[in-house]
Amino acid sequence: MNHTGFFTAIKERTLSGVYLLEGSEEYIKQQALARLCAKLLPQGLEQMNLAELDNPDADALIAAAETLPFMGEKRVVVVRECDLLTAGRKQENEGKAEVLLHYLGHVSPSTCLVFTVKGKADGRKKLYAYLKKINAIVDFSPMSDLESQDWVCRSMKALGKKMDRDTAALLVFTVGRDAALLRQEMDKLANYAGDREEITSRDIEAICTKSLECTVFQMVDAQAEGRREEAFRLLSDMEHSGEDRMGILAMLLRQYRILYHARRLGEERVSQQNQAALLGVPPFAVTRAQLQARRYSQETLGAAYDALLQMEYNIKSGRLPQEGCAQTALLTLEGILKAT
Repeated sequence: MNHTGFFTAIKERTLSGVYLLEGSEEYIKQQALARLCAKLLPQGLEQMNLAELDNPDADALIAAAETLPFMGEKRVVVVRECDLLTAGRKQENEGKAEVLLHYLGHVSPSTCLVFTVKGKADGRKKLYAYLKKINAIVDFSPMSDLESQDWVCRSMKALGKKMDRDTAALLVFTVGRDAALLRQEMDKLANYAGDREEITSRDIEAICTKSLECTVFQMVDAQAEGRREEAFRLLSDMEHSGEDRMGILAMLLRQYRILYHARRLGEERVSQQNQAALLGVPPFAVTRAQLQARRYSQETLGAAYDALLQMEYNIKSGRLPQEGCAQTALLTLEGILKAT
């Protein structure tokens, strides 16, 4: 089950007695857990009916799960980082595993038992295999672009603001798909807009913190238009903010791969929607990529991509140092682009 299905189950109260919440999208995971507690626990008595345990032994977990709810129908037991689900343990506690596996088939109907781990659980563990078998695993993987855009639109509406899908796509592209960062930027946008209901692209450009991908896109845009000083300023800003040199180089490589393929797809008259799907970028970014790509031939963009690929290989193989690699990449690209 993905997180959308889990939220639906909470809303419709079609919940099971046992769950495992896993995946790297921690913000949505914690929101789901909070929503579950709000739905099941009696108002004003939440703490009386909620038990939160960090890697408990089997007896403590069972005791918490068997405690009857106080003046309510349900009790929620949250088990964090259980060693029977996490990687890195030298040896699985067979006794603990057997006791819990037996108990999970007899969980009190008044208890909702929720295991939660940071990131992915260890799929090799017996407890994981059992939870998978009973369809108790909820996946909180990072949202796709479309899921992020839908979530942004809903969240802005809850904040009393309007944002259309194109603007939501721009926000996701600018900030990235991490839900915690998106929520932080949405709060900033709501405060920035004040009494104004509509959130626009200008608001995003004015105050939102840009992701590495967005900044690299702007840097390539500046270089493609001959704005050399701006391109190097953006690079300097990224380095001063602590971005990894190899990460910047990898994003440059990705961007020139997109430009090369955008040039080919444009000549083949592929629709913008299909280009977006093939390139893995939102539709508005296709338009901007096409504007960049049309300035150069396929051969030039291919040469730029090959040069970056060779540079990455040389660095990873120890033939070139990492220090200064991003500046060297920009200078190399500048020489290739000017030669056309």
